[in-house]
Amino acid sequence: MSKSKELFRPRLSDGSVSMYVCGVTVYDYSHIGHARVYVAFDVLYRFMSAACGYKVTYVRNFTDIDDKIIARAQQSGVETSELTERFIHEFNKDMAALNVLPPALEPRATAFVPQMIATISDIIANGHAYVVEGGDVFFDVASLPGYGRLSGRQQEDNRAGERVAVDGRKRSPADFALWKAAKPGEPAWPSPWGPGRPGWHIECSSMIRELMGPVIDIHGGGRDLVFPHHENELAQSQAACGCGAHAHGHEHGHGQQEGGASTSGGDGSQPQPQLHNGTDFVRYWLHNGFVNVDSEKMSKSLGNFFTIRDVLARYHPLALRWFLVSSQYRAPLNYSDKGLEEASGRLYYVAQARLDVVEALRGAGEEGLRAVAEAEALLVPSAAAAAAAAPQEPAAAAPGGKGKGKSGAAAAPVAAVGPALLSEVLSALADDLNTPAAVGALSGPLRTINDLLTTKAGRKRPDRLAVLAQLHCAMGRVMELLGMELELEPGTAAAPSGTEARAGAAGGLAASAAALEQLLQEMRALALVRLEMTEEEVQAAIRERTEARAAKDFARSDAIRVELAAKGVLLLDTPEGTTWRPGSAGGL
Repeated sequence: MSKSKELFRPRLSDGSVSMYVCGVTVYDYSHIGHARVYVAFDVLYRFMSAACGYKVTYVRNFTDIDDKIIARAQQSGVETSELTERFIHEFNKDMAALNVLPPALEPRATAFVPQMIATISDIIANGHAYVVEGGDVFFDVASLPGYGRLSGRQQEDNRAGERVAVDGRKRSPADFALWKAAKPGEPAWPSPWGPGRPGWHIECSSMIRELMGPVIDIHGGGRDLVFPHHENELAQSQAACGCGAHAHGHEHGHGQQEGGASTSGGDGSQPQPQLHNGTDFVRYWLHNGFVNVDSEKMSKSLGNFFTIRDVLARYHPLALRWFLVSSQYRAPLNYSDKGLEEASGRLYYVAQARLDVVEALRGAGEEGLRAVAEAEALLVPSAAAAAAAAPQEPAAAAPGGKGKGKSGAAAAPVAAVGPALLSEVLSALADDLNTPAAVGALSGPLRTINDLLTTKAGRKRPDRLAVLAQLHCAMGRVMELLGMELELEPGTAAAPSGTEARAGAAGGLAASAAALEQLLQEMRALALVRLEMTEEEVQAAIRERTEARAAKDFARSDAIRVELAAKGVLLLDTPEGTTWRPGSAGGL
């Protein structure tokens, strides 16, 4: 709650990290705002696990009982369980398409109602909740002096917020429901206060308590959850344990990551896994910024949302993922077709460059395979060293800036070009998950690749294959960390030596080529959908242009190129013939 960048220190000394992210309420298709949340925390999950070496227990729940679910089920004429099962399935499809790794646990709220009842009972026993006529139970906000610390709200500012109904039985309008008495036709569970169902906020508190214990390292979600949801979660957890109200935690981010082993407290002692006077139910709160449309937050309630499935009907999932990581997770992100087109074009360019590198290495035969094996061997120890060398104090740079990319990787000596790129990316991710800087770090290597593959001087460089191999391997690692690798295998993970290493490199290059070709093909197909053209129409135009060039009708040839570029089809003339790639309408 310091609202400043801080050094991340796990609570335990065994390298384990606990992370809980609030999941979706499953009554409809998920939208781009949801995608941003889960892609952001997926990158954090990958980084902390693969680069920092933490053993991360990642839990993300499903809210499968809620007012909105009940209303939608009644409107649709189906049982709530049927509705939620359908949209859990749809959510999982969306996440798989976006290459979001599944969490260790995905608890459903309805499976933990007994635990929620136990938590509510503890809150009542500790004097922080009350039962009203009819069987509802409300949290007594005034009983907890520290309420509002997370969101920065004062007690006098607290009024009925989102999902908090006005009810004359409340002691204060800010009091929120822990238990809702049963209504005809609604799902209900038995409780000491009569049949009913849990309130929204108690769900996460109880599932964390049951599955992860009284203290967790990281709790994440969208910025819209700061109040009332996370504020109420914090209050409930403090009230249930009788720990008081002096929680401070660390709001906004994990700050600088320490790579590798977990760290101790500032005084050298190890943090203990229990509440200290209510101070560390959550050690670090992380909240991602909104996705905005026309300067307004994208949300179902405003009706200005775009579902993930609708966007993926027109753009490749990895292009959407690229778009989502193009802004630092805490910064607002403006959704637009232009932004998605730019992200798609950038991803296509990177994939094509990587494929060109792979083909160059494969074309070099044994020499290329040897270069890849040596590059992998060089990269394996460098990853751990780079993570361990992450900055130990918070940086002063403002968050949310676009990454411009350094040229260090391109200018570094051949012995370090791959590790230099990986180190730059790891340092960016260690700095409060600065994904724009991580993506921007690819710019220098891409220029180097273009020079080595297309210029006479580059093709004559004696270290050409070594540089290409290192950039191939390092870029593969970067794309894995960002979740955009499409199951690429840049080489052998363990980096064996000799014949075994070269055989592994050959298999890895073949797999990379196949995956990259598939990605490019899928992106071209989706571009044609957006352009409302067919492959046959593009090929017919290419043939007409080829015939015009053969007839030396260069005016017609140029006109065809310009016409296609205006539609978003960019022609590429190669020694093997003319191909095309997607571009923005107008040829930009």
